[in-house]
Amino acid sequence: MELPSLAVFIPVYLAGENAFNRAPLLLFALFQSHYLYRTLVYPFRLKTKTKSVALVIVVLGALFNSLNAYINGRELSHFGHYGKDWLGDPRFIGGTLLFLLGYFINHQADKVLMNLRQPGETGYKIPYGGLYRYVSCPNYLGEIIEWVGFAIACWSLPALAFALYAAANVGPRALAHHRWYQEKFADYPSERHALLPFVL
Repeated sequence: MELPSLAVFIPVYLAGENAFNRAPLLLFALFQSHYLYRTLVYPFRLKTKTKSVALVIVVLGALFNSLNAYINGRELSHFGHYGKDWLGDPRFIGGTLLFLLGYFINHQADKVLMNLRQPGETGYKIPYGGLYRYVSCPNYLGEIIEWVGFAIACWSLPALAFALYAAANVGPRALAHHRWYQEKFADYPSERHALLPFVL
């Protein structure tokens, strides 16, 4: 589903006249760092058997990722106006730092989940460590923070639209996961929220 974020974004971006300018190139690197990991690293680190997914979900996911990759790739290298001074702009600096924070949170949460089971072990467990102390889905929180940071660093409508989509996509999933944990485990930590520490 996420392969178009590489297969579409990269050639669309590289075809733009601004593709090798420093600011767009760094924004390109942020976007691709997420999807290189999510598409080519993360699936091969999972210890669980592949779960079946409905074909319609895969197709719709691939279509969305193709459209998103095309629009954001075009914006960055064709239409975006990022001069050399953009690298010193507070929006670029703050957005990049926010993206990196979300990236770290996302990876740390994935690591906790991947290490829940010992080899040969099956069944579900309550995750502990990192932001799991406060929320049921820090991986989703990290992803939202990443794309909000990316939107700020790009300061573009396509990046903002993607950040809003990401929140609308993983937010309800976090609430559903949180309810599932509460129903599955009688001893599930009552102080944990679904997505936002101390809030939601």
